[in-house]
Amino acid sequence: MTHVVVGTLCLGGFALLLMAMARHQQDWLRRKLAAPVSRALRWTGFGLLAFAFLHAGSRLGWGYGAVVWFGWLTLASLAIVTVQTNRERIMRQVRR
Repeated sequence: MTHVVVGTLCLGGFALLLMAMARHQQDWLRRKLAAPVSRALRWTGFGLLAFAFLHAGSRLGWGYGAVVWFGWLTLASLAIVTVQTNRERIMRQVRR
């Protein structure tokens, strides 16, 4: 269960960090969000990544937890980059 929580937190954290950038807001939302909203997204994304580290460390031990956290960071970032790369295809599917 710890792996599911850490993986979900990492995925959510990276998704929020992606949406905190003006360029990606324009791509996904067709508009830019206000600066305070972008700042809140950024801080929440970093907070989720930090919470994932704390959760992994407290549940699995700090040595093994750090390794698990880095593994989930890698997989989550790969998933986010893949979604961003295939954004046009995804948007076409949503519009149908």
